Amino acid sequence: MQAQGYTALKFDLDVPGTQGPDPHNRCLSNRAIDQMVALIGATRDAVGYDIDIAVDCHWRYTASDAIKVAHALEPFRLLWLEDPVPPENLEALRAVSSQVRVPIATGENLYLLEGFREMLRTHAVAIATPDLQKLGGLGVAIEIARFADHQTIPLAPHNISSPVGTLAAAHFCAAIPNFLVLEFHASDVPFWNDLVDGIPKPIIQDGSIRLPEKPGLGVSLNEEVARQYARKGEPFFE
Repeated sequence: MQAQGYTALKFDLDVPGTQGPDPHNRCLSNRAIDQMVALIGATRDAVGYDIDIAVDCHWRYTASDAIKVAHALEPFRLLWLEDPVPPENLEALRAVSSQVRVPIATGENLYLLEGFREMLRTHAVAIATPDLQKLGGLGVAIEIARFADHQTIPLAPHNISSPVGTLAAAHFCAAIPNFLVLEFHASDVPFWNDLVDGIPKPIIQDGSIRLPEKPGLGVSLNEEVARQYARKGEPFFE
């Protein structure tokens, strides 16, 4: 990905070998934390410090153990530590954010401005990661971006969508002042670029998207490709 021009990489931190002795109690052992440090250290050695690294915890840990992890990972100068605790638990988010120097990020499972307002107002996070496909629409997303900008908090939208959703997110990112990075999850989907027409391919070049200047999103869905790769038994809209 570095060779393809990407300037930021995100990895799951809750991979096999990094769990505590009980997978259900949110607690981590020293051995698990040491394994996390080894993984991120090897990643940093591989890409150097010109590439940003972010890590995702999928809200699996206690606040106290998330703080331990953040302190242990501090030398690697992470772009962010995502979802160390459940995002709806503002007290836990504040407890972590107030005691670590690694930026804390969350937002992909929150909805509407009301879901973000108190978190942003109290700086429970350093980076907001709304999912534009499910938070309530692009108009709502703009409200969230403006409110976050007033709090000097950048946005890094969560994005696991098709080129249609990705282009919509890219237009949104270009329209706000506090855009940081846009997530991309489909590098291993061979037909991803073929799902839309009307834009130079590949859609992502040198780690960036050049926005089309045509009306709307600037692309059209290739229904033939979408039908071809639709999951078996999944209904297709008419």
